[in-house]
Amino acid sequence: MEKISLLTALIVLAFSLNAQQENESSFFWGMMAGYEHQLLGIETLPNSEPDRMWAESKGPAHGASLGAFCSWRFRQGLAIRTSLSVATMRNGVHFHPQGLQYFRFTDAELPLHFVLTNPAKKSAPLHGSLLLGARLGWNFARQNIENLRLLNERVGLDVGLGVEIKSKSWRLQPEFVYSHCVNNLHNVTNAKYDWMTGRVVRDRLSLRVLVWRE
Repeated sequence: MEKISLLTALIVLAFSLNAQQENESSFFWGMMAGYEHQLLGIETLPNSEPDRMWAESKGPAHGASLGAFCSWRFRQGLAIRTSLSVATMRNGVHFHPQGLQYFRFTDAELPLHFVLTNPAKKSAPLHGSLLLGARLGWNFARQNIENLRLLNERVGLDVGLGVEIKSKSWRLQPEFVYSHCVNNLHNVTNAKYDWMTGRVVRDRLSLRVLVWRE
């Protein structure tokens, strides 16, 4: 009975040590930089006044992002990735009949993603990947526009496609990520255009490059 207990303890210890070694080798971190393309969607509410006022987005905004990430590969071809990044850009808004004004966005973002990578051939130099997850962002830029107020927080659902490129011990991964805004950013504060404006969202498309060493 004692031999069986000792054997069981040794097996459990061996699996525990093996799991620790796999966890250590499967964890990695790196840096990332990207190009950001943002659409500001503004819903216009019906209004029967003769001197009708409304707000509309001028068009997409272009900006850049920079950050660091860490990833844990807990199964072959499946990893969890989180990061901390900063993205900056500005969107123009036409306030009719007043004119054009700009909203500045400087977001600190904390995403959590599941990354599925094709594990078919480990020796292959290229591996396709699929990204699914969500992110929470906070806009630190000051808004000095009295016509319309926006919330600082942004919640997004993300989906992306990428390619992992191997070069000896280095890894390079370009990827496209689309982030769909799920919360209404319109902050009703009895501003001038509040009652002409409904839902406001910020959808983003990112082209970014991740670099790390294994």
